[in-house]
Amino acid sequence: MRNIKYLFSGCLLASSLLTATNSWADDYGHNLYKITITNLTPGQPLAPVMASSHRPGITFFKAGDAPSDELAMLAEAGDGNPMAAKLLTMRGVRDAQVSTMGLTFPGKSTTMTIKAKRSSDHVSIGAMLGATNDAFFAVSDVALPKKGQAITYMADAYDAGSETNDELSSTVAGLGGEGYSPNDSGEGFVHIHNGVHGIGDLVPATHDWNNPTAKIVIERIGKK
Repeated sequence: MRNIKYLFSGCLLASSLLTATNSWADDYGHNLYKITITNLTPGQPLAPVMASSHRPGITFFKAGDAPSDELAMLAEAGDGNPMAAKLLTMRGVRDAQVSTMGLTFPGKSTTMTIKAKRSSDHVSIGAMLGATNDAFFAVSDVALPKKGQAITYMADAYDAGSETNDELSSTVAGLGGEGYSPNDSGEGFVHIHNGVHGIGDLVPATHDWNNPTAKIVIERIGKK
C-alpha cells in the first residue's frame, strides 16, 4: 500500500460541497443527518462520497440499466459532482452533497451531513473504488433513521458498465491514468462488480476485495 500513489484530478480532490434548494419546498424544518462511511476493502481508496436525500423511489442508478454519463463520471473519474448536480434538478430530491474530505483509505472513515424533510426520508450514497476502471460502492433508495436512532447499511460494489475492465493503471484514474472515457462503452449495463483478476498491471493481492466494500452508519443529529 505504501508504494502506491493514488492520483485524482484537481476537481476531485478539491471537490466542492454542493448544496441547493429545490423550488418545490422551502428551507424550514429540515432534519440533519450525519453519514459515516468506513472503507472495508484491503486496498481500494474510496473517492469523495456523493449522498442525496429524496422521496422514496428515486435513485441515481439501477442495476441492469445502461449507465448515465453522470454515473460514468462518478465511477470512472471519482467525480460525484455532476451526479449531485443532476439529482438537484429532479423533483423529489431534497439535498445532494459531495464530501470535501478527500479520499477514504482502507480501514478509515469519512463523515458528511445532509438535510432532509419528512417527505424526503430516503437516501442514496455512492463513490468510486479508486483503483478500478469503473467500480463504485452504493446503497440505493434506503430509509433514513427516525429521531434518536441510527441505521447501519453495508454497501456492495457495482460495475458501472461504462468502461472496459482492462485493469491497466494507464486507464485507472486513481493510479494516475485516464478518468472519464466517453469513447469506451464497456459492458453497457450496471452490474455487481466481480473484482480485480490481474488482467492488466493491477495486483489482485492488493486491489481485489470481497463484498461488502463499505459500512455506512446514518444518524439523525438535529434540525436546521
